[in-house]
Amino acid sequence: MLVNKRMKIVFAVTVIFGMLCTHDALAQFGMGLRAGGNLSGTNGSAFRSGKRIGFHIGGDLSYHFNKNLALQAEPVYNLMRIRNNDQTAESEYGIGAGTRKLEYMSVPLYLKVNFTRTIAIMGGLDFNFLLNDDRYKLNNGANAFRSKPRTGYSLGAELGKVYFRYRKFNRTNDIIDNWTADIEQYQLGLKFELF
Repeated sequence: MLVNKRMKIVFAVTVIFGMLCTHDALAQFGMGLRAGGNLSGTNGSAFRSGKRIGFHIGGDLSYHFNKNLALQAEPVYNLMRIRNNDQTAESEYGIGAGTRKLEYMSVPLYLKVNFTRTIAIMGGLDFNFLLNDDRYKLNNGANAFRSKPRTGYSLGAELGKVYFRYRKFNRTNDIIDNWTADIEQYQLGLKFELF
């Protein structure tokens, strides 16, 4: 099932790339790579934690309307660590306390405003889904997390090759009556333009 999700993402990115790579549009199209670290934390009934260190790696595809305005998609693999509390450890639908490593595929879609060639701000929707939904189990053996795609929002800034992102979304889990956990993430990394 995980392979099917990844294949769909690769196929979608290939189709978008192919549609945008016409002779006229190529000058307005950009592509790059990015990687960095993240700090992720949760605030919810079953999950509440301070920030934990993770990482992310991916790329970006951009379409420039003019020199100051662009639409940018950033398909990124995220490894985030969150800690759940021990409130539900004894319940049949509970899960023991501890840090959980969640793997996400995220595709934020930004409206990007360039002030100069190297300084920009952006904001937009963050589409993401959990890749390892079957890794953590409840006390009754059921999956603790759902892989259903979620939408959140993301804000960011870029200064040369350095970028910062703030992401927020929630994740529904199967612990005690479908509790949700708000997940906040701060990303800092380096980007490299391919063209």
